[in-house]
Amino acid sequence: MTTNRARRRFLLALGAALLPNDAWAELAPPTQAEPPKANGARAKRFVAVYMPHGRAAELFLPRPGFRLDYEDAILAPFDAPERYGRSFRDDLLVIDGIDLAAGFLTGNVGHDAPRVLLTGAGANGRNASIDQFLAVDRRLGQATPLPSLVLAVGNDDRGVASSISYGRGGIPLPKLIHPAATFDALFGAALTGSPELAAERRRRSASALDFLASDLRRLRQVAPASEREKLEQHESALRDIERRLAPLDTACVPPGRIAHDAFPRYRAYGGGERYFDAITDLQSELIVRGFACDLTRFATLMLADLSRTGFDPELPNDVHQDVAHRYLAREHTQPGEPASWRALARQNRYACSKVARLFSLLDGQTLSADTLVLASSDMGNPARHSSRSVPTLVLGAGIRGGRLLELGDRERVTKQHLNPNNRLLAHICTRFGVNVTRFGDSVPEITEGVLDL
Repeated sequence: MTTNRARRRFLLALGAALLPNDAWAELAPPTQAEPPKANGARAKRFVAVYMPHGRAAELFLPRPGFRLDYEDAILAPFDAPERYGRSFRDDLLVIDGIDLAAGFLTGNVGHDAPRVLLTGAGANGRNASIDQFLAVDRRLGQATPLPSLVLAVGNDDRGVASSISYGRGGIPLPKLIHPAATFDALFGAALTGSPELAAERRRRSASALDFLASDLRRLRQVAPASEREKLEQHESALRDIERRLAPLDTACVPPGRIAHDAFPRYRAYGGGERYFDAITDLQSELIVRGFACDLTRFATLMLADLSRTGFDPELPNDVHQDVAHRYLAREHTQPGEPASWRALARQNRYACSKVARLFSLLDGQTLSADTLVLASSDMGNPARHSSRSVPTLVLGAGIRGGRLLELGDRERVTKQHLNPNNRLLAHICTRFGVNVTRFGDSVPEITEGVLDL
């Protein structure tokens, strides 16, 4: 039996191959023609935000009438005009029932499922994540000095549990976790020293790049086929550096320089937790400023949890072990434990507040109309390390908000069916004018179809 047939058989056993008609009420039929559009809008920028620890399902979904203001509601930050200037309730699309299905093939579930979030593939996948696919493979980020920005808070490890952005070949990309490094990546080359000094630095750097490029061309002539992909990646990196050496647009107003000693500690488990809230805000502000200056159009940001931060005195020191792992859901005949829902909801609501703040910054710069924001997690029920029904939020870029999209009955989905996130990723591509009907893992049962939002 071939590998593909074995995979199909495994998926069929899970009931993934056939979805009931009512489970995908808004699933567009596969097509290579005109992509689905909302009000004629097409996305120009993309931000993906990773939110840790799944969701407290009992407090996540909007109430009838798309109410977000009930007690302990996780999504309340999106309806907080007193905090963000206006409510984003009508901009928010909540999708219930998305599964990181491709990870089930390779065991990339639970804490290893960030690998699947933007790639739609497990650890053996070789496709780029959607941010890199659009920015680099489809060259939508080539007009800016920095094709994409890959950021995180507290953890720059490149393992499957700590990475959501992947280059061609399935290679995890390095993340910037200090706002000073993010600032330098966006503005540093353009702002360091006098214009004359900057011009001389660009000249010297360009000469070095010319030498490296010619060296790569010589290597290409003698390198085996197995190494050519790596050489292509090196060439792509050189092109990125060349763009970053270009002068800053004079219409752009850069922020104040961020000093490297502003956060003497900034890593998780290294004492950096006390600064994570401020670091998160700065990372978000730099994304938006980079967008406003058209220095980049694609970004990803991995948030940290509230462990060891002391930011919420009502939560224990270890949110991972003492909150996420102790969540006791209400499901089937089990009543669950409301105190555990409320504790997890506090962590979830904090993450949502950061997404809402990011969107408010985009809105304040009049960028929300053509920026698509995707926020999700690696788990649904974190106590079970389940990657089914992961929290999924979409805002901006013509998305019709103020609604909940339910992909079938949740109990039925949990028992019998998978609703792959691949279809959502395929839809996002269509928002950028890239007509695809499949994204991610090569198994058709996983990838086929576009979720029409």
